[in-house]
Amino acid sequence: MDDLTALRAAFDGTDPAADARPTPEARQRARVEAIARLKEHETMTRRPLWKRVPVLVAGAATAALAVGAGVIVLPGDDHVGIPLAYAAQPEPIEVTGGDPVDGTERLTELADIAAERGAAPGEGDVAFVSTSDVQLHRLTANAGDEDPPESYGYRFVPYDRTGWEAPNGDVRRDSDPKPPLEAGGAEADHEWFLEQGSESYEDTLHESLVWPADLPTDTEGMLEVLADYGEGPEDESLPALTNAVDRLYESRPLSGSEEAAVQRVLTEVADVSYLGSATDSLGREGELFSFEVEDEGLVTEVRYMYDAEDGALLYRDATLLEEAPEYGDAADFGLEYPLLTEQVGFVWSGWVGAIGERP
Repeated sequence: MDDLTALRAAFDGTDPAADARPTPEARQRARVEAIARLKEHETMTRRPLWKRVPVLVAGAATAALAVGAGVIVLPGDDHVGIPLAYAAQPEPIEVTGGDPVDGTERLTELADIAAERGAAPGEGDVAFVSTSDVQLHRLTANAGDEDPPESYGYRFVPYDRTGWEAPNGDVRRDSDPKPPLEAGGAEADHEWFLEQGSESYEDTLHESLVWPADLPTDTEGMLEVLADYGEGPEDESLPALTNAVDRLYESRPLSGSEEAAVQRVLTEVADVSYLGSATDSLGREGELFSFEVEDEGLVTEVRYMYDAEDGALLYRDATLLEEAPEYGDAADFGLEYPLLTEQVGFVWSGWVGAIGERP
């Protein structure tokens, strides 16, 4: 039992705030204030393959979490780290514009703007990235009876994440869920799933997942680095390159010229559309671009929102348009396509002196 629950229990039902929940406006103000404090104060405190929609399958004996191309099978009593907090389905970000148009020229213009931005902020050689995001988790479970019926549930989970990556590949990732706004599904079958909380882990990456100390600033060189990300031969397919771009943004800060090279790679390898101006979930305005990625039975629309003034990435999301039967059916969960599966707001990225330091 946490402190708040204990306090309310002590009031024995007389707590006037027992059913109170913060309004969306209050949560938005809290986010903005947190971002401002992050930039103003100095404090010392204490992801993988192409992201498919996580589908968690729980039974009496086994639990399987599908994240990316692989499936991890764990003992039934080994919880997989799904956090306690769940949120209602996020609203799509607001977009102002007409019909989508070819985005090659506009994204190239933004790359020219980004190239003039200069070095990434901060001091030191440890990369620090902070994000605020929402992920969709879909759950299929049974209560452990003999030949039990399956029940389906889903959660849009909000996170605050921070990550550090040192030049030698040492990493730390902190993942903190936000308070619940809504919980649904057959909870009796999913009790173990509801018990999970925040987590932090440290590891050393395989050398194939460590980015070069000096990233190239030309298009051809950046394409080669992105295609070489991960174990195995170089892969210039759009799913592999999109995955590498996402991992790069989540792993380290980029200088203006490095980000410009990434943007130019996207114009070369994808059919990029320009959707217009947009306002992200943190209230920031930018230019929104999209393209579709087809990968082994999954069709996903990926969108990136860049700051019009300096070309920096502010936000990205992913929307599942189609999926092969072996990956599931949104209708089983009471959902439908197109299905927004991921929203990521990039709060701050830069350099710090050591793992655990914050800007």
